[in-house]
Amino acid sequence: MNRNKNKVEVKGNSSSRKRRRLVVVSNRSPYYLESVGGKIHMVRNVSGMVTGLEPVLASTNGMWIAWGNAPQSCSLDICRIPPDKPTFDLKLIPLDLEEVKHFYLGFSNSAIWPLAHNFLGRTAYLEKDWETYLQVNRKFAAAVAEEAKPSDLIWVNDYHLALLPQMLRSMKVRAKIGFFWHIPFPPLDIFRTLPWRREFLEGMLDSDLIGFHCRSYVQNFIHAAKDILHRDVSFAKGTVVGRRGRRTLVQAFPMGVDYCGIQELVDQKEIQEAARGIRRDMGSEYIILGVDRLDYSKGIPERLHAVEKLLEENPEYVGKISFIQISVPSRIQIPEYYRMKQEVENAVGHINGRFSRGAWTPVRYYSRSLPFDELVSYYLAADICLVTPLRDGMNLIAKEYVAAQDPQKGMLVLSEFAGAAEELEKAVIVNPYSIPSIVRGLKTALQMHVKERRLRMNHMRDRLRRRTVEKWGEAFLERLTLCSTAHKTITRKTIRRKKT
Repeated sequence: MNRNKNKVEVKGNSSSRKRRRLVVVSNRSPYYLESVGGKIHMVRNVSGMVTGLEPVLASTNGMWIAWGNAPQSCSLDICRIPPDKPTFDLKLIPLDLEEVKHFYLGFSNSAIWPLAHNFLGRTAYLEKDWETYLQVNRKFAAAVAEEAKPSDLIWVNDYHLALLPQMLRSMKVRAKIGFFWHIPFPPLDIFRTLPWRREFLEGMLDSDLIGFHCRSYVQNFIHAAKDILHRDVSFAKGTVVGRRGRRTLVQAFPMGVDYCGIQELVDQKEIQEAARGIRRDMGSEYIILGVDRLDYSKGIPERLHAVEKLLEENPEYVGKISFIQISVPSRIQIPEYYRMKQEVENAVGHINGRFSRGAWTPVRYYSRSLPFDELVSYYLAADICLVTPLRDGMNLIAKEYVAAQDPQKGMLVLSEFAGAAEELEKAVIVNPYSIPSIVRGLKTALQMHVKERRLRMNHMRDRLRRRTVEKWGEAFLERLTLCSTAHKTITRKTIRRKKT
């Protein structure tokens, strides 16, 4: 397989307009490989990160390196994807059961995930988990180093692989490295509880560029680098000076959605008919929609309590509103998540038992993942999308709903602690920790005049139209190229001064 042709065009100034191969590295693979009837079948992984990164690679012959196991019938360790129009390579890194237990379920999702979302009471800082996290990051680093060329752009993604930039530098990888952190970065006082906080920061700071979704996460990270590592920083410029004088740029790059792709789906007659079918099945005047992974950070129990309180305090809505909650099963091997599943199902049963009237059921609960086109039909059917995470890095559901919905009909009720709230300030903003706040937000959205609804929605839709997921990827890659070029210039000047 000739990998020398795998290039990506990166925009920039005249000195940086060079064709560079893009290597994306992430824990999650963009496709699952299955053996069906002796043939390799690829199933696209639906997630915000995959949605964000695949368009960046769609016109390239780059490479995506991720965790996964190829079927035994597959003799290749690198596959061409996507299956309908192969444009880049997928290299899978297998993990054994112990690695999955301690790296993924352990350190990544029982230590870093709750830490990042400000749930200190749920963190588990176990030495074995940390050792396995180191081991798996080394495994990824070796796989990347095997493929990397000095001219490449390497884009490492998320908290699972925070040590990778430093490991790659120690392996003498000379390519430019960008790192994107897709979840919140916690305030300093919370981050300091991590026993391996220094190693974590140093691992990330060997990147040329570190990206976050929100400005507040950028500030939190720079505070940590200044306080814990005693590095020279500039909050105004978003820079941290690392080891050996490496200057790392830290900036916010809010991820967008595929606005045009969503509009194409909305225009399809099948999608529109499915939306009308959902409304007929509900038999209600108003439909409220919630879509989340089943995770304690998403605020699903609080949301259900708010729906119950709304019906209790406003009996005129009994029989007139239906709440649809779609919860995608997540990390059910972790006891916390299994207990939450039980809590949510019990709450749904309680509300339905209390308020159901004849054929009308106030809450419809679906515990499954939906294909994206089917999800868009739910967006179209819903008068209100209720997005109330207790903490969220961005939340693309909020953006997808606004992009899909009729501006005269729909309204978004959004948690102030979702990253998307920094951009979608025209939504009805609520405090997800306060049931009365969510109830007031729902009533505001339900009673909003059509003129105000249209003004708010059009403002948000215009912003999403300008800041698409493709532009997010382009902006990150362009900044990565420019900041790396600037670093080389600084290095050459320093050398000249020393010679003088």
